[in-house]
Amino acid sequence: MGDFRPPHPEALLLSPVDIAPTLHLNFDVVTTNLYRQSALTSNVPYRWGFIDKPKEGEIFVIFHRGGPLTDGLMFLEQEHSFLVPKQGQGPDIECYEAKQGFIPGQDSQAFRIRRRYHFIRPHNPNVWLVHYSRSPTPVPVAMHLHQQIRQYPLPNLPALNTFIGGNRMGEMAHEEEARQIIAAVQARAPEAFYNPQRGGPHHSGPPIGYGGMPQDISSQTAILRELERKKRMIAPPVRRDEEDSPDEDAAVSVRTLALSRYKRNHELMEEVFHRAAFGTRRVEEPSSSTPGMTLEEITSKLAATQASIDKMEAKLNERRRLKEEKEQAAEVMMS
Repeated sequence: MGDFRPPHPEALLLSPVDIAPTLHLNFDVVTTNLYRQSALTSNVPYRWGFIDKPKEGEIFVIFHRGGPLTDGLMFLEQEHSFLVPKQGQGPDIECYEAKQGFIPGQDSQAFRIRRRYHFIRPHNPNVWLVHYSRSPTPVPVAMHLHQQIRQYPLPNLPALNTFIGGNRMGEMAHEEEARQIIAAVQARAPEAFYNPQRGGPHHSGPPIGYGGMPQDISSQTAILRELERKKRMIAPPVRRDEEDSPDEDAAVSVRTLALSRYKRNHELMEEVFHRAAFGTRRVEEPSSSTPGMTLEEITSKLAATQASIDKMEAKLNERRRLKEEKEQAAEVMMS
C-alpha cells in the first residue's frame, strides 16, 4: 500500500476535477460523478489541501479513509449514516449526513448541512463526494458555542500530488508531471477540467476550468447527461438466469435442452437394455405417439437426435462466445 500521510493533520487529498456548485444534488449526479472519479483515480493524482468554511452548494471530491472530517464547521447534530435508496440496478451508495452546522464566530444560526457520499462496493470506497447545502429550518446558536475548531491561519501546503489508485498508488508526482497528466486526461475527456487554484488553504467562488476558464452549472449538467448516455450505451447487458431466458438462436433454454436430451437417452437406452436382457423387444401397448421401432430404427433415430443436439450445442456455444466478446469490449471501453 502507498503512504498517504498528510503534511498537516487536517489536510485532505482533493481531486483536481471540479463539479459545478448546486444546492440540490440528486442521485443521478452523485452516481455519475462517483463513477467518473473512480475511473480517474488510476490516472490522475490528487493534491493535498484543505476544505475550510465551504459555501452553500459547493461540492468537493476527496480521498478519505474514514473518521471525522474537519472543514471549519461545527455541527449541533451528530453525523449519522444511511444507505441511499437504489434506483434499478444502481450501485450501493452510503451517505454520511450532518445537520445544523455553522461557522463559529460568523453564523448566528445553524443552517448548514453536509452530506458525503461514497460507494460501498464494488468501486473504491475511499473516494468521497462531499456536498454542502442549506437547511430550511435554521436554529439559533448560543454564544458559548462559538469556539474555533481549528487553528488559523491555515498553513500553505507544499505542492504534493499523490496517486490514490492504479499501479502508481501512493507515489508522488511533481507539479509539472501532474499538470501534464491532467492536461492529457482533459484532452481525452473534456468533461474533466482542472482547477489550478484547488489545493491551496481555501477554495471558494465558482469552479474554474482548466486554464482558468469558468464553468457554469448548465454546461456541467449537459456534460453529466452526456456521460450518463454514454454509460448506458456501453453498459453490458443485464445478466439473466439461463434457466429462465430463451435461447435467441435455438429458441430453447439450456434447461429445456438438457431435460429433452435426458428423456430421449433414457427411453432409447431402456429399450436397448431390455432387448439385450430378454432377446426380444419389450411388448408395450400400442401408442399413437410412439410406434414400434426396430433396433436399426432406434440406432438411426439416436444418431439423428445426437446430431440435432450437437447442432444446438454448437449454436449455444457460439452465442456464449459472442456474449463474452461483447462483455470484454464493454470492459475495454469502460477502462
